[in-house]
Amino acid sequence: MKSKKLVLLISFMLAFIVANSYTVKAQKNMPTQPGEKAADFVGSASCQMCHPLEFESRAKLLASTMVLKKEDGLLKGAFEKWASDGTNPGPTKGNITGRAVTLDNVEYVIGTRWKQRYMVTNKVDGGYEFLNKQFNTASGKWENYGNKNDWATTCATCHTTGYKIVSYDPANPKATKVSYTELGIGCEACHGPGSKHIASRQAKDIWNPAKQPKDVQSQACGYCHIRLENEKYKTLQGNNSEQFPAPAIGDSFKPGDDWRSWYPEGVVIPGVQPNHPFTEAYTQADFKGMFLVDAISKAQGVYEEGKHHQQYQGFIQSKHYQKNILSCNDCHTSHAVKGKDAVIARNTCVRCHGTLYTIDKIMPGTGRTADNLYVRTHTFLKNQSRPAGQTIPSGFYPELHYKK
Repeated sequence: MKSKKLVLLISFMLAFIVANSYTVKAQKNMPTQPGEKAADFVGSASCQMCHPLEFESRAKLLASTMVLKKEDGLLKGAFEKWASDGTNPGPTKGNITGRAVTLDNVEYVIGTRWKQRYMVTNKVDGGYEFLNKQFNTASGKWENYGNKNDWATTCATCHTTGYKIVSYDPANPKATKVSYTELGIGCEACHGPGSKHIASRQAKDIWNPAKQPKDVQSQACGYCHIRLENEKYKTLQGNNSEQFPAPAIGDSFKPGDDWRSWYPEGVVIPGVQPNHPFTEAYTQADFKGMFLVDAISKAQGVYEEGKHHQQYQGFIQSKHYQKNILSCNDCHTSHAVKGKDAVIARNTCVRCHGTLYTIDKIMPGTGRTADNLYVRTHTFLKNQSRPAGQTIPSGFYPELHYKK
């Protein structure tokens, strides 16, 4: 009877993967032991049957909704102001091709809380290109956005789960082929490929962050919460990329991988690689202003993040990290577990410090993510004196246009 149930379970999950328009062929990975078959990425829906609490609570958090179809994620404010916010015109063209577009052409949206960006099909290469404006949720205004690289080879390693480069020719990057298991940050982004766990139902066959050393926990988060420039794997347009594919063609990042040592000659990760310190005078356009290097930071010897998605580069400078006091997981969780709700990050400081240190005191907004909108620093200086930039208020979630 048990074997029949297992067969039915696996059959159901395979049918879902085939039917789901977001998924592609299951990912194959390198064996973990000699002679052992590697686990496959199977998609978050495969986890729901046995882990309904975790699945449902995860679905309410931002990571799972990083990339959405327009019908699932378009902000009401952006819809109402698509033509103009009263001062600035809304999106009008694709950044790569320059072709004129309307809201009807938009297929996917990126982000729903801080800002929102928009993607349309690039009719030249069949991929996705960004539009020329992004919507600032705090100001309700349109801002210029000029990324002229396609989404799949500049953003998708951290906008999808199970991402891999299928084929790559350094002499012809426009021919690059990629695939992924699902859009957004799925269960397997933090737990690794799940096919072996599904078959065995044993804890040893899945990567559990809670059972890892604190620095390894944070390293898994850091894979996406860093700013880098990839010179090895270029975008379809032949430019250096902002994303970080696994070193081997056909392989994917898996939590537990030490990405810090991946092809160091082909990627620059300021503050993480010893030969690229925080204080270096970087000439790459995307690196300009990425750390605050001024009298305040020089006096502290700590260089706060000047841009978004650099939390790991800030955190590794903190005493919390260096003394193995905290990991990212101590203040952030991706889902609830039985008997324990998901952690509310802004409430975690008081557990150890009471009211002496709050996020408003030690985590001012320093990392610019949009006009007059800043992500909080993760350097945790107890004598922080830097002025705080505006951040998104706690509990602020913009209304969607297409109500469910």
